[in-house]
Amino acid sequence: MAELLKTDLCIIGAGALGISLAIKARARDRRVVLVQRDGDEPGDAARGQVLRAAFMASAARAQAMRSADGLGLRNVDPKPSFRAIAERAAAIADSVAPHASPERLTALGITLLTTPAAFADRQSLRVGSTLVRARQFVLATGSRPALPALPGLDQVSYFTPDTILANMRKLSHLLVLGGDATALELAQAYRQLGCDVTLVPQGPLLPGFDPELVDIVLRALREEGVNIIAGASVTAVLPRAQGTGVALAHADGSLATLDVSHILVALGRVPDLDPALLEAARLKRQPLHPERLLVSPEGQTSSELITAIGGAAGVFEAQHALRQADIALARASGQASARIAPLRIPRSVNTTPPLAQIGLHDDGSPLRAGSLVLRANASETDAARATGNLGGSAKLIVAENGAILGGAVLGSGAGEVAAMLALALDRGIGAADLADMLLPPASPAALLVDIGRQFTAQQRPSRWALRRAALRRLLP
Repeated sequence: MAELLKTDLCIIGAGALGISLAIKARARDRRVVLVQRDGDEPGDAARGQVLRAAFMASAARAQAMRSADGLGLRNVDPKPSFRAIAERAAAIADSVAPHASPERLTALGITLLTTPAAFADRQSLRVGSTLVRARQFVLATGSRPALPALPGLDQVSYFTPDTILANMRKLSHLLVLGGDATALELAQAYRQLGCDVTLVPQGPLLPGFDPELVDIVLRALREEGVNIIAGASVTAVLPRAQGTGVALAHADGSLATLDVSHILVALGRVPDLDPALLEAARLKRQPLHPERLLVSPEGQTSSELITAIGGAAGVFEAQHALRQADIALARASGQASARIAPLRIPRSVNTTPPLAQIGLHDDGSPLRAGSLVLRANASETDAARATGNLGGSAKLIVAENGAILGGAVLGSGAGEVAAMLALALDRGIGAADLADMLLPPASPAALLVDIGRQFTAQQRPSRWALRRAALRRLLP
């Protein structure tokens, strides 16, 4: 007879996201069962972001050495060691991961189960000979790279964003397939480290971001030597005795071939959902994307007892996944759960220059009546002049009453400035309030102060303000 185990929270998937949720739940004195599947959970968003950030920091330093004359220093030709760069990035990612030894998890009071698991029904999970019933089940099973049905790809070795950062040697000519943030970040980083890089987007470039600012990012990558073939698609991979060939179809219909040494497939991600695990749960899928669960922004599935977070929910940004984890914990604790507004979650492209965005963006569509698009250029700020990063800018969409509807920031400090915008949206801080911010010297956020002053300068004084001014003039 199966052992019955009742708990507040049952987390399926012991990657960094699942472990951090389990530890946080125990800190709140919740009963926790953590189900560890075979191997590491794929596509851990938090670990992947740290790995890429460490790798790109090395690449950015190499580029800074190469272009130091802009700040009065002599240019130096860097000689990167890919082995040392990869080992440093891995060590940093390991150091920030939650300490996840079975002994520590058990000592914290987490029940760790390692036998194969499958839902027995919507209310219970069978893990070996144990039947788990929980107030809330959480799927934290990660994601895997999306792979195209590309003729010849299965006949060559290729990288994905999950594997390329373990590479220990220079790549003579890297072909990057993809046009999202990860594809552009890695393309630029490998170019900054001295590799020839060609990027074929296989679709749009940075969809969902402000097109005007995207063009500036693409121009920066091209100036550094990344060959971006916009509008093109790779139609086949051509294995060869030496190197690899690819067949290209250009936007105008013309055909060509390209010789490369290595291929990086960075075409986004898909949830890693085990059919055997989920079959009895009978969770609804998205009609147009049956490989994904039908979930709310908070990760709620078609079952009130089952939440998906992170990659399992089709969410590949660490900050969104962590918010989902907090909401799942609130449900397991019997507390009212918050809501997630996807437009309130900052999105970023960590290229040089970086691009960050939140809320509505200027995509050329007609704005709501009375709304404004206000701009500020970094070249007019002290921070940009001091650092030599003059190519930045900010754009805000502001309602007629001054409410901030969204914005995009390009250039040094873009992520931090976007975080300030996120706080402004959450707290109802309007454009006029930005004009009164007190900032430290040479702050990139001076762009927001500039925009706030633009907004206040365009506002007509109210009728009462005009009357008070007239009365003051009449008084002795």
